[in-house]
Amino acid sequence: MPKKSTQSADTQRAPEWASGYSVWLPERLSPILRAGYTLVDLARRGLLKAEDIIKFRNETLLADFAWRMVWADPDNHADAESIAHKLREAEGIVIFIHGWAGSGEIWEDLPALVVKANPNLMALVPDVNGFGGSPFSSNVPPIDKCDPPAIMRAIEAWINLIHIRPAGREAATRPIIFVGHSMGGASLFFADDKLWKSGEIGRIALAPALLMNDRQRQLFYRTVGTGIRLSGWNDLLDWFVETFIAPRFIERAAGAGSSLRVRAQHHKVFDVTPEGVIAQTFAAMGHLDASFARSTWPNFIAYLSDKDALVGLKQTEELLEQIHFKPEQIRVVEGGHYFFSVGGVESHAHNRQKVIDDILSLQATMRATLNKKSRQKPASKKSARRKSKKAA
Repeated sequence: MPKKSTQSADTQRAPEWASGYSVWLPERLSPILRAGYTLVDLARRGLLKAEDIIKFRNETLLADFAWRMVWADPDNHADAESIAHKLREAEGIVIFIHGWAGSGEIWEDLPALVVKANPNLMALVPDVNGFGGSPFSSNVPPIDKCDPPAIMRAIEAWINLIHIRPAGREAATRPIIFVGHSMGGASLFFADDKLWKSGEIGRIALAPALLMNDRQRQLFYRTVGTGIRLSGWNDLLDWFVETFIAPRFIERAAGAGSSLRVRAQHHKVFDVTPEGVIAQTFAAMGHLDASFARSTWPNFIAYLSDKDALVGLKQTEELLEQIHFKPEQIRVVEGGHYFFSVGGVESHAHNRQKVIDDILSLQATMRATLNKKSRQKPASKKSARRKSKKAA
């Protein structure tokens, strides 16, 4: 049970939505805590502006948006104080973005392991476009709201909605690190540079489903999407999709060695997600086409695995090289699509630790750079005038 809340300076300075959690749980790793939020619940409580939520819904076509906040509380604050303190004092924010037919639960203990390794960080773990606690308002959303660019647009709109980064010209002093898997990993390539301050974001893509140069896999996804759309026409096709396509694809997605927890979560999400959303998301992966007009990808690391049935190692390596990734930005590890899952494969623990180390290293390097820039930033005209008056 959450501890009794008391008012404090920290609570007063936190965003209003911080106290509006719908779920509060201890993680399996002590002293890590988790609080859950949804936009619908926050709107009902009046903790976010109604017009801002309406704008978010109109832009994304999402009926709701759910996320978890994960953080360490070694000082055992009262509940609202604990959240407020972390939102105010965190030296970095790590945002985990899942892939197709998943939810934030597919990350298992990874967010908790990150904040346990560095208690000065906090993690945000959303459910994204159409899955888990973030359903679309339509059972058959447009394809361009289901693809990786749309996932990133929704994430960026949500971040601005909940006010966890500096506004206006205020300098960024803590980095935001995105960690994405599969479609979520692919979405990281579509962050809008114009929305972010210099050096503010880092990205780690795990098995990114960028299939632009893998026509065979793109054809597969388009075909599966078409088959699922057709399944609504009669009971026989429905039975075929539920009996053969769904279980086999989920097993293929999870891969050998992934945990039962991950597989169960995929089955659960698949069962409750409208077929139209599943079909459109498959089609979006099959139709994804993009060009990247940039020669560098700062603070960006991509992980690929040697036995991934869904994201081809050779094809993705070639694509990353074509878009100017440097060799030191690409990690190739042993395993399948969920090479970081808590499963029976011994290499997964090693892979997880590498990912955690990269998150921590990237955050530390970026924060040092941001703080150096902040110290070097010239004083504003107003500040200069105040200093001049004092000297006089």
